[in-house]
Amino acid sequence: MTDAEHESALTQEVSIQSDTLRAVFRPAAGGRMARLHHADHGDLLIPLGPEPFAPAAWPKAGAFPLFPFHNKLQTGSFRIDGREVRLRPNMADGIGVMHGPSHCRAWRVNGHSKRHIRLSLDYAADEDWPFDFQAQQRFALSGNRLTIALCLINTGSHPMPGGIGWHPYLQPSAEGLIDLQAARQWHPFDQECPSRPVQNIAAASAIRLTTGQTQHYSGWRDVTALIGAGARISLEARDGLTCLAALHKNAYLCLEPVSHVAGALDASGASPFDMGMRRLGPGDSLSGTVVLEVS
Repeated sequence: MTDAEHESALTQEVSIQSDTLRAVFRPAAGGRMARLHHADHGDLLIPLGPEPFAPAAWPKAGAFPLFPFHNKLQTGSFRIDGREVRLRPNMADGIGVMHGPSHCRAWRVNGHSKRHIRLSLDYAADEDWPFDFQAQQRFALSGNRLTIALCLINTGSHPMPGGIGWHPYLQPSAEGLIDLQAARQWHPFDQECPSRPVQNIAAASAIRLTTGQTQHYSGWRDVTALIGAGARISLEARDGLTCLAALHKNAYLCLEPVSHVAGALDASGASPFDMGMRRLGPGDSLSGTVVLEVS
């Protein structure tokens, strides 16, 4: 494939639509959702521009999949079955690894109708992740509702640690306020105080996110926020995606449903399987579903 053909593939789009929502995808650009547009409220995500980008320099726009882990692997290595696994760095410090490799690969469409789309990635072990896997994303629209279903399958011959998640760049919220139901808040990179219970878990609690600082929760049920020019969105965890990473910046809001606590893979921390990662034997799978609704 020539450079021009490669750039053309990265920008090719496919869409699904309900009466009020339209989702646009760029499968070859890391399985990304490029836009999520509402008939009354406009763009709910920061739209992904048409310019091609380097895989390790992704724009803060659209939404991308998180397989087989999310957030930072600060040491660039982890241990499984008594051996150390070292990954190719993709962070500025030349050591750490961020968000796994799946959003840096071309995905394919293997199911598409007016309101549904299914994307998949067959990953072959390499320096970015030394295990074979298949990742799947399924999206469905119905009225004001977007259902996101994720699945990770170990297609190799060795056990691997695995996790899943989805990383949207939503339009910024008013002052970083969210309403959240959750069981615990985590400080995953603070070894002295990694987690604490969240107060008032019986009902949604108003939380002001600290600008520029990712906040981590587990045991969450739903989260609600006003975004953009006044659209109210909610995310509801249905299964599997039991953790939430939340980041507020002036330019965007990230509410990331994920299956495990950030930093779970770090070799210097607790066992990754105590923080939500799954040990997947050959043929094993991990799945999760979250529903985004606009009101």
